[in-house]
Amino acid sequence: MEIVTDLKALKANKPVIVALGNFDGVHKGHQQLIGKAIRMANDGGSSVVMVFEPHPRMVLTNNSPKLLTTIEQKAEILERMGLDYLLLSPFNREIASWTPEFFVDKILVETLGASRVYVGYNYFFGRGAQGNAELLTELGQQKGFEVEVIAPVKVGDQIVSSTLVRKCLEDGDVEAVERYTGRWPRLQGQVQHGEGRGLGFPTANLDLNPELAQPGRGVYAARAIVDGEFYDAVVNIGFKPTFHEEYRILAEAHILDFAKVLYGQEITVMLVKRLRDERKFPDIESLIAQIRLDIEEAHRVLNELKKIQAIL
Repeated sequence: MEIVTDLKALKANKPVIVALGNFDGVHKGHQQLIGKAIRMANDGGSSVVMVFEPHPRMVLTNNSPKLLTTIEQKAEILERMGLDYLLLSPFNREIASWTPEFFVDKILVETLGASRVYVGYNYFFGRGAQGNAELLTELGQQKGFEVEVIAPVKVGDQIVSSTLVRKCLEDGDVEAVERYTGRWPRLQGQVQHGEGRGLGFPTANLDLNPELAQPGRGVYAARAIVDGEFYDAVVNIGFKPTFHEEYRILAEAHILDFAKVLYGQEITVMLVKRLRDERKFPDIESLIAQIRLDIEEAHRVLNELKKIQAIL
């Protein structure tokens, strides 16, 4: 996959099949839409996802919800799906002023030469979100490209959306996040030095990205990725109330059966199941006893997951 930041520099094979949207979290609804574009382009054309960067909400409002994925994470997911081109179009107030018709003429027709465009049922575009999927379909008929509107995608009785995924994540329901996206929520970052309290459970401490939606506070069974290898882990997300009245929220990952020093190293932690709330303990001994119970429960949860995956 090629990442393109100058739309005029795109050298795509015809026909050009475009998926439009912001695709925050790349959930299963997004995957169905983008997957159709990729399959349509498989006969010699080019599949293109065009997203605005930064997210339009971050430019237009002062109360934008936190994002589910960084642009780097989004690109990694799309590359695994088999996309040909990811177009990162800059977004500013001038672009926000474009009419729907101007956007179609300038971007889809003149710049991309789109043959077919895929959008979601709730897609809006143009100044003041004046354009919708119905208008795009009409403009496509006038300008010579086809438009396919993807209906809502349900998992169980829930329509999958970025808003739903964000709420599940912030509630700590990481199992629901996995159902709606096909991926466990991931925390990525450089391991920081901790406070060195010597409890007997060394942790790899990660600061949380302030631009992203954060998992609910609590203790999680997790899988850590270090140098491409997977390890079981227990992760606390919170501000350590046993030791502090106020403290920044961070992730503390105790990687099981692991003895390497990781300070300064980039690691990834996948949250698999929330085990309990974060809470304040009356003394260190009570905290240590609970950590031991957390480790036992994490072993049980992760071993059960491995059995299920082996069956599948």
